[in-house]
Amino acid sequence: MKMSRRSPSVPDRTFSRLMRLGVLVLAVGVAAFGTIYFQDQHVAAGPSLVDRQTSSAEAAVRTAPNNITARLELAATYQSEKRLDDALTQYNIILKAAKGNQAALLGRGSVLTAQGNLTAAVAVYHTVTVELSTGEFAGADPQLQQAYYSLGSIALTQGKTKEAITELTAALKINAQDSDSLYLMGIAQLKAGAPQVAVDAFNQALQFVPTGWCQPWSQLVLAYGKLHRAPQAAYAAGMADTCKSPAKAKTRLAALVKGPEAVNAMLAIALIAETQGSNAEAITWYRKVLTVDRTNVAALSSLKQLGAGTTPAKTSPTPKAAGSSTTQGPS
Repeated sequence: MKMSRRSPSVPDRTFSRLMRLGVLVLAVGVAAFGTIYFQDQHVAAGPSLVDRQTSSAEAAVRTAPNNITARLELAATYQSEKRLDDALTQYNIILKAAKGNQAALLGRGSVLTAQGNLTAAVAVYHTVTVELSTGEFAGADPQLQQAYYSLGSIALTQGKTKEAITELTAALKINAQDSDSLYLMGIAQLKAGAPQVAVDAFNQALQFVPTGWCQPWSQLVLAYGKLHRAPQAAYAAGMADTCKSPAKAKTRLAALVKGPEAVNAMLAIALIAETQGSNAEAITWYRKVLTVDRTNVAALSSLKQLGAGTTPAKTSPTPKAAGSSTTQGPS
């Protein structure tokens, strides 16, 4: 995986979660999804924003009690406020009127999961998979993918590793780039005693969500430990520190710039510096990468975006590690 240079306003991991939440309100419209977005971002808009959203959704249902879209929006709004019982009530009302409504089934399953009623949640998600798996567009159905993912997540929680792998495999057949499914697959494979397969899954997850998500790095420390790959485990540990203590992460990574993870470590330090607004420091590190690998795509691209030249830093070159020049994390 290539080290990505990204500094979006919405962290990649947050965006990934928002897209998954969006599946639950697929037929609702943007209003309820907007509430979830604002809450997830912790925008200091005060409770009045939430109150207005709830009042608006409740008024819409009072005006048109048979409008399923309005009730879906109200249910999603309640759910975003963690009013789980109220959300469940709305989903149940919808399903009485429209038994096979997939958005309501997925919403109901997610509420039951949040309430700890996993057996009931599994039954709901199985209803979705049975109904949608034979559909014409099953191979690209995001709601079916969400149901498989949820079943895999629950199975993993229940310690049913093989079942989790089966469900997550089905989810990844629909969307091979779903970072959440890849992450859970990595955990499941680690539990199943397949650390290399776990490494591959975690690295793929990080490829699609390169910033703001450190749990896969922590799991990679364990996986590389089982594979007795100390340099890679040390690099993963440094990356895991980026979420809690960038300063500590930089110190750990700096200790690796003379070893087999040199390029990855230097790229990571540069990215940390860049995200902290220290562009001059970032440029220095990207140029150091070029002293080891003059064609490193990540370093060249980042320097270009920073408006800097690509002349390598005048330092003693670090011996190049085979296979590590353009990767984000070792596989």
